[in-house]
Amino acid sequence: MVKRGRPSKEAASAKKAKVVDPLAEKVDLVSETISDPLCQVPGPELHREMLVNSIPYTLTVASEERHEWQTAVAKMVGEVLSGYVVDWEKQVSDSLAEIGATELQAKQSMDLVEESVQKIHAHEEVVAKSQELKDEAVAAAKFTGDNLKSAATEVAEFDGQLQMVIDQKDHCGSIYNDCFIPMKSGTSQAASHIKKIEPMLKKLSTESSLLSAIAPALKKLPDERGAFDIMAVEGTEAIFTKHLGALQDQIDTADGAKAEKVSVEAAAQQARNAAVERRTECEAVLTTAESDLKTLEKDHKKLLKAANTTSLNSHDSLATQVTKEEGLAEAKRILSVFKELLERTAPQEPAADISMVEEEQANPAA
Repeated sequence: MVKRGRPSKEAASAKKAKVVDPLAEKVDLVSETISDPLCQVPGPELHREMLVNSIPYTLTVASEERHEWQTAVAKMVGEVLSGYVVDWEKQVSDSLAEIGATELQAKQSMDLVEESVQKIHAHEEVVAKSQELKDEAVAAAKFTGDNLKSAATEVAEFDGQLQMVIDQKDHCGSIYNDCFIPMKSGTSQAASHIKKIEPMLKKLSTESSLLSAIAPALKKLPDERGAFDIMAVEGTEAIFTKHLGALQDQIDTADGAKAEKVSVEAAAQQARNAAVERRTECEAVLTTAESDLKTLEKDHKKLLKAANTTSLNSHDSLATQVTKEEGLAEAKRILSVFKELLERTAPQEPAADISMVEEEQANPAA
């Protein structure tokens, strides 16, 4: 009965390290390589199977002890492994060429991205300038629009204002002729005339001293008036005639004044049309510039995505190169192992010690 806590002899034996046969390990390595579909074997797949099955009976035999058919098999295995190395060398060479191509593509893609950034910055300035011109054109259109409105209003209201001037002249002339002149000449002393004359003088901004003096002066007959009265009458008459003259001048020059206002309106209309046209042009330029900028930004995203892809491809090519070089190094190692097996000779038997042999012959009983 096995004591608890102590391993059995069988368990202790199982824990002993497994002895590895270096020769068998090398033969297995060659067999596994020939079995790999990546290792090209000329002819049908049956040839691969034949070689794999023959390797244990060929490479385990020393070179000088091999049969003719074993030598032929070893030669075929060597050709296959040499071709395996050549295939890996070609893959390494192709991988190096792929690295150059992907690095060039990555550089070209990044150059396009940088060029795109410069185009975008330049076009952003175009958009900013177009926006500035559009704002100026909008302000100019508003300004000319206000001017046109003002000019059109003056033309539209001109006839009405002229009629008001005519009415003012008629009213002032009526007071002057029907009220002031009769009282000045002494043909009428009606108090009602004074009631019309004084408001008119106030309206004409007559000085207060003259306003206070005119009524007493007009109430007197011409022969009764003193020097101060005469001055008041003459001053009042001068105000009437000056005002009536100014009104008559407005009436006389009305046609010319209206024509001038119509001309100003026409010029304002032309300026307004030009400003509106300029505003429309600037708006169209800005719209086009903004659209072009969006297109450049959209294209930039595509270029950036392509640059990222080419950069990843370049990194992948470098990683693939490492893998290919490791595969080539392994293929060369396997070929080196094969050559060791191919050139291996049988171990020499150790020579017997002559002195020991002579001693054995002299003492056979021993």
